[in-house]
Amino acid sequence: MSNEAADLRALLEAVFEALDVDGDCRIVDRALWARITVRGALDEEPEYVGWNARYLRRKIAEEAERQGKK
Repeated sequence: MSNEAADLRALLEAVFEALDVDGDCRIVDRALWARITVRGALDEEPEYVGWNARYLRRKIAEEAERQGKK
């Protein structure tokens, strides 16, 4: 798998994880983060797609830490 394909797969996995919540109000924040991340990936050069995926995963991890979930 090429680096670009691997980065795209990582981005899609991160978006999927962001939208996988227990049906509470966190979905609004996570949907916003997913939109920002995908927009960034679409507007930027392909080599930055991996960065966008890592950004989204970091946002999810920060939220989980604030919620007391690791």
